[in-house]
Amino acid sequence: MVTLRSRISLLILILSGACLPTISLADDGLQTPPRTLMRLPGWIESMGDDAADASPADRGTIPRRGAPIDIAAKAGTKPAADWSHVTPVAAPVAKPTTPAPATGSTSGFRRWINERVAVLPKPTELSASTTPAEPTAGQPVAEPQPTVTAPIAVTPDEMPTLSIDPASFRGALPGKTTRQEIETAWGAGEAFTSEDGAAGLAWTIEPFERVEVRLEGEVASSISIKLAEPVPLGDLARQLEIADLRTVAVKDDQDIRIGEVYPERGVIISVEPGTSNATAILIEPLDADSFVLRAEGEIDKCSAYAVADLQYAIQIDPQHVRAQRLLLAMTSDQGKWRQALRLAESAGRLDPDDVWTKLKHAGVLVALNRPEEARVVLDRATALASSSPLVLAQTARLSGRIHLAQKSPDYQKAVDQFGEAIRRASPLLTKQSPALQAAAREVLLDAHLGTALAIAKGTWQQKSRVIPKWVSRADAVVKEFTGDEQERQVLELQLCRGALAVSAGSNEAIEPLPWVKRLLELRDTMGDGIGDPWRRRQMDWDVGQALADALTAAQKRGDATDMLDNATLTAAYLERGSEHRELTAAERKGLGELMFRIGIMHSLQRGDHPTAVTWFDRAIPLWDDNDRFDREGELGRLGESYVSMAISYWQVGRREDAVTLSRRGVDLMVAAVDKSQLEERALAVAYGNLATMYAEEGDDQQSKNYAEMASRAEATGTIR
Repeated sequence: MVTLRSRISLLILILSGACLPTISLADDGLQTPPRTLMRLPGWIESMGDDAADASPADRGTIPRRGAPIDIAAKAGTKPAADWSHVTPVAAPVAKPTTPAPATGSTSGFRRWINERVAVLPKPTELSASTTPAEPTAGQPVAEPQPTVTAPIAVTPDEMPTLSIDPASFRGALPGKTTRQEIETAWGAGEAFTSEDGAAGLAWTIEPFERVEVRLEGEVASSISIKLAEPVPLGDLARQLEIADLRTVAVKDDQDIRIGEVYPERGVIISVEPGTSNATAILIEPLDADSFVLRAEGEIDKCSAYAVADLQYAIQIDPQHVRAQRLLLAMTSDQGKWRQALRLAESAGRLDPDDVWTKLKHAGVLVALNRPEEARVVLDRATALASSSPLVLAQTARLSGRIHLAQKSPDYQKAVDQFGEAIRRASPLLTKQSPALQAAAREVLLDAHLGTALAIAKGTWQQKSRVIPKWVSRADAVVKEFTGDEQERQVLELQLCRGALAVSAGSNEAIEPLPWVKRLLELRDTMGDGIGDPWRRRQMDWDVGQALADALTAAQKRGDATDMLDNATLTAAYLERGSEHRELTAAERKGLGELMFRIGIMHSLQRGDHPTAVTWFDRAIPLWDDNDRFDREGELGRLGESYVSMAISYWQVGRREDAVTLSRRGVDLMVAAVDKSQLEERALAVAYGNLATMYAEEGDDQQSKNYAEMASRAEATGTIR
């Protein structure tokens, strides 16, 4: 990333034609003398240059200069252009519903966008009053963007509330009612001792054949009710008013159902093996195991229900390790990193010798951009590791990722660790266990892609020859998989995302365009087969991350075609995928930068400040209270971004917001100057803009003060 020390000199933005309304304070409808123009930092000014849409004269008016900002949801990636000349292989899912713009690029990728996403929802619908009108040919300003719409319009279920209501029988509640209370209500029972040594009392109560109450001390531990004759399970459930509850089947060693569990009630109904005829009812205190068992069956069908079951299992049994591990895996998949970290720490305390938990714990810390802590946890896992080749392979693979995630990445060590992971995992593909094969395949895919990424980002010779070979080997891991189609699609999605990350790592790496095409075709196919809304969002997040890498890759190759459209599509997927995630500081920073860039392009390329402000309104909350800028030495960049956004807020009449943003930007820039992260002269733009704003508001004294501050800042020297 180009640092703030490499800022160019700040110039007054001289605009003509389509770009003049972008920053002029003059009202086109009033006959007033020309007024002072507000200014932009040079690196932000350069965002308005779209190589595809701008004429040569336009490009001369807004020269490309300065460094682009990062946009991907992880550190180190930059915004870029679109992916041109990509055409669909399959037929489009629907005809475009929005006509193409009168001017601009007609690249294959733009057609791909229209065909693939025309029927999908927008990331944020604009009201009719703020939606730009369709331009006529040759109209220089306020050109609307082509309709680029967001992924699948499916609202996930709210977190379900479990209907907890423990069942009782004739006033007796297992776990609470005493022997004396039962005998007082039912009469004296017949004492018995079961085969496992448990003591209890039995009664004959019409219309049942026998009712048994097991005792733990003097308290009922369970109630067993044997039916006089078999009853259809559905009829019995309706009679007991539990037919609407989700159940989980109990099966014997031959995988034949012998019972049905209703966890919220603590009820188990026994059935004749192989039939749906109920023979007995067992009532017990609510049991964490039953909720965990049901969650295991729901994980691939409805994540929300599975999470609710696991959370309740932990609530009634905080020591339930399996519930914590399952929830750890789910929260990691869903990007709920802070929850995942708490679960990893808790599960680790309950079972300090579990290697899987420590590997997962280290992975969560990597996702939270805490690689040093991840290394400590991984070292503990390594010390515990048995001779299991899978564990050794997983450990080596994660070690490689940690080397890549360090503040100063060690690409050579990363390559070495990925190579070790491949060596350990390769023989496991021939094992008979499907679970072992799946785990080994995941390691192999990630290790091959990790090696390619390390080479792309590091200093190596013959990158253009070596990198494609590693990506090709990763592709072979997916192509050689012959199992379940959904599992294959998940692997292919990981492949596409990894390949585009490699492409973004170096302009000597593989071209991004074929992988973008493959990614979006795969997204269409996968979307039809995933019914779980939460999993759709996980998929959309992965697609958005991959498209962000594609933007970076295109920029590194000097391709700025249709940047606005493709950045908007990327933001749509990332916004959609971020619902219900706990974004890390780096993810919030990156997503905000993408939205900021889109807003700036609307402002500079189209003179469309109302639309620009809608994007800024979404970017600012992602940046507020985000310490990532300070830790990365980018307070100055953040301040300049606020100052730039303020111009559009001013243009749409939100003057108080504009002044507030400008002053906030100034405070951040001053802090950056104090930390030697920003040249003092950069403040001239911010001070000058505030002077103009206060002059427009009639506050001559404040305007004069800021004008003098701008002059002093301008005189401090050039920005290198």
